[in-house]
Amino acid sequence: MNNKNQTIYIIDALRTPIGKLHGALSHIRPDDLTSLLIKGLVNKNAINKEEIDGIILGCANQAGEDNRNIARMASLLAGLPYGSTATTINSLCSSGMEAMLNAIKNIALGDGDLYLAGGVESMSRSPMVTSKVDQTTVDSLIGWRFVNPNIQQACPPLSMAETAELLAQKYAISRDQQDLYAYHSRQKYQAALEKNIWRSEILALADQKKKLWRLDEQHRLLSLDLLTKLPTLVSNGSHISSGNAARIGDGAALVAFASRKYIRKHNIQPIAKVKAWASASCHPSEMSLSAVVAAQKALNKIDLKTNDLDWIEMSESFAVQTLVCIQELGLDPQKVNPNGGALTIGNPISVSSARLVVSLAKEMQRNKKIKYGLATTCAGLGTGTALILEAHN
Repeated sequence: MNNKNQTIYIIDALRTPIGKLHGALSHIRPDDLTSLLIKGLVNKNAINKEEIDGIILGCANQAGEDNRNIARMASLLAGLPYGSTATTINSLCSSGMEAMLNAIKNIALGDGDLYLAGGVESMSRSPMVTSKVDQTTVDSLIGWRFVNPNIQQACPPLSMAETAELLAQKYAISRDQQDLYAYHSRQKYQAALEKNIWRSEILALADQKKKLWRLDEQHRLLSLDLLTKLPTLVSNGSHISSGNAARIGDGAALVAFASRKYIRKHNIQPIAKVKAWASASCHPSEMSLSAVVAAQKALNKIDLKTNDLDWIEMSESFAVQTLVCIQELGLDPQKVNPNGGALTIGNPISVSSARLVVSLAKEMQRNKKIKYGLATTCAGLGTGTALILEAHN
């Protein structure tokens, strides 16, 4: 029976390390990467595979080995039952969280009791693609390709860095402010690293040389002085640099969502429960603000205020993006990405938003002072998602 008001819970959350472009995870196909994560999550929680109703996966590329419904490929490779459904969706950087929202809706509508949802991206393995129409060849790694000539009438086909440059200009956020934020993001990640916080959410994987990666490959402490000297990324721009913009890479992240019926049947103590969620959009040229509209929409559903939030995991594709979202939402900066974010972890498109939920859920498991947590992300073309979790007492 459908029950839109039933409570949905998070049983557990897990992710791979985030690898550099052409780095530690580049030898692993994206479908294999996901299947390893499925197996890890299933084994860690002694989940009966026969009870998994489906897997929903965000994947933004889908031009190479991640084609043909990678969620289904990963499901089969992980040995899930043939009757377990599998769906792949693409909303760029918000894909991973959008996949989670779809899993939540399925459970809320009574379509199942246990779903695995998240995102995967192997940007190292993204192929060159050739059009059969005019033999144009493009790199499918990132950004616009095979651009419709009519799109200019709706919006200029700007790169993500160009939209960030416009944002910095509009909100008068200086390069120094952005570099300082990027510096602090790395410092916060390092502090969390020294407390062994990250290991609880990361499935260790071996690189080609059999070195086991238990932590993110991309993290590196950079001095503020060095950050201020890094070159800009936008032609004629003065704000966005390789130090205050997140780097791409490889990885996967998954969350196990379950109904009340499922956790009662198995006597499970869940990590958290889903309080509210939302998808929202804004003008593509102001894509960073989609995290704001999504968060506001989710908060309004439950009449919650931003000062009610104890912990916020927010996308950090660019320092300016996070700074503007903090300002527009009226957030306490100390509550936003307290353990650091994508500026040092990395930003493998669809994985980035899924990683936010994994990190939030694991922090809520550790930190009993958190009652409400928010994960919110922006994405290219102006689509955003938000998910509010409540502690399970």
